[in-house]
Amino acid sequence: MKKYRMLLLAALLALGCPVHAHVGSPDVAMQGMAGPYRLLVSVKPPDVIPGTAQVTVYIENGDGTQVTAQPVYFYSGRGGAPSADRLPPVAGMGGQFKGIVWMMNDGSSSILLHVEGRLGRGDLVVPIVAISTAQKKLPAATGYILVGLGILLVVLMVTIIGASVADGITRSGEFVPAGRKRAKRIAFVIAALFSSMIVYGGNAWWQNWANRYRHFMFKPMHAVYQLEPSTGNGNLLTFTIDTADAQRKSSLSYVVPDHGKIMHLFVIRIPAMDAFAHLHPERVDTARFRTLLPPLPKGQYLAFADIVYNSGFAETIKDTFTIAEDLKDSLHRMDPDDAYAYALPAHTENNSVRESRPPYGGDNTIVCGKPGAGVRMKDGSVMVMEDGPGAVFEAGMIYNLRFAVYDADKRPAALEPYLGMMAHAAIVRDDGSTYVHIHPVGTYSMAAQEGLLNRMSQPGDEYHYPDRVVFRDSVDGVLRRLRAMTETDRNAFLMKEMGMPVEGAGTAVRGGTTIRMGGAGTAMAGMKMDNTISFPYTFPQPGTYRIWVQVKRNGQVLTAAFDRVVQ
Repeated sequence: MKKYRMLLLAALLALGCPVHAHVGSPDVAMQGMAGPYRLLVSVKPPDVIPGTAQVTVYIENGDGTQVTAQPVYFYSGRGGAPSADRLPPVAGMGGQFKGIVWMMNDGSSSILLHVEGRLGRGDLVVPIVAISTAQKKLPAATGYILVGLGILLVVLMVTIIGASVADGITRSGEFVPAGRKRAKRIAFVIAALFSSMIVYGGNAWWQNWANRYRHFMFKPMHAVYQLEPSTGNGNLLTFTIDTADAQRKSSLSYVVPDHGKIMHLFVIRIPAMDAFAHLHPERVDTARFRTLLPPLPKGQYLAFADIVYNSGFAETIKDTFTIAEDLKDSLHRMDPDDAYAYALPAHTENNSVRESRPPYGGDNTIVCGKPGAGVRMKDGSVMVMEDGPGAVFEAGMIYNLRFAVYDADKRPAALEPYLGMMAHAAIVRDDGSTYVHIHPVGTYSMAAQEGLLNRMSQPGDEYHYPDRVVFRDSVDGVLRRLRAMTETDRNAFLMKEMGMPVEGAGTAVRGGTTIRMGGAGTAMAGMKMDNTISFPYTFPQPGTYRIWVQVKRNGQVLTAAFDRVVQ
């Protein structure tokens, strides 16, 4: 049993940071290495399964001449994967390839990219979550055409069958006997009934499949929040996931740590988008979690709770809750990595402030300042978004959002790992319809890639769930082990497990294979460890977005906020 738990523990760590959860932001953006080639990848998953994913690959170095893409599903493994499709080059755009890949199964999946060129060959696994979120409607014009053709076919069938028992067996010029005329009328009736049964049966079959499709369409889960303000023991927020009609309620037993946390909870005050907290609740039981809120002002809050299942499927549970009175306690935290911040309120389209200023002042108030080109953070350092304050982005295009941090003397500021990453960002549209939690490697995390690679190497084509009790005990053991570590050891451990470059650590073991940290095949290969960070991202729709960026410096989590317009 002990050996089994250790193997399961290794699997948990390999799957600990899969495709990141989102709301209204389905596109996958990724930076990584395929052998010697540095790639920037954009994947637009289909909103209907089966459907086609649009894949765009930018080769940022070298002269790759051929790129193929192969869908690989978590549950069937590589043994059950279809053959790879070639992505054609984009005319006039050197190093850019674009094509479609059919996604036939929903759930946790990946696209295996293979690149060939003068520098050699290389592979890169792009984790994605393919789910059905829409049901396409038949265009009215097409429906009328199909109805007309159906009526014509019924008339032709009835006419042909009727003629075949009368006119069809009567010689030309001969009189049709009364018996055959009667048989013709009977044949007409039988043919009409038979045709009606075919139409009825076809419609019943179609409606049955449509109902089954609606049943399996992705339905987000929700939670009920309950706040117990207390100056003595902290502001306890308890929330319970509603499993009454949840599609994935059985999967809640298989939630795994992501960046060492069982859940990431982002709360943002609406409509001003001026108060922000990144929290890490603890699990009470399968569907119940709790955390302590920092001193947030009263108001209504959006809550985005990110959880990850052992298959690599990530889900965000979006809800709202209300804080009736300003919270005061700033001494108690559920998790040492919890952080919060205030910024100036976001603005409406006519530039009018939507809510009054947040409660600035006090030793525990973090003032991010007005979102713009430079945001002064609580330690006096400044974060700059390098595109400038007036940059306008276009929806549907992939961008590298670049930031730099400078100390109070305007010198580059050295950054420290935060939860095993050089930075975290939460991007939220001003109406709350879009949310994504991303990192410098993209809208996923490195361990998803490693977990899917391990899954591909398994001999079985069908995945079998482990025992849920043993699985839960192993997860709890991972969390206890991480909590017992010092911050330095915990960050080094997480970065090593995720394949990040760690000073003094040249190799790591993955599924029995030794790999070079930060080397070819890892998303962090060649990434600089200085005062600059970047996030590849595709804004899904026009609007105004607030970008909350979190870094760590001198043991403090620092937060800055930026507003950007997307056309």
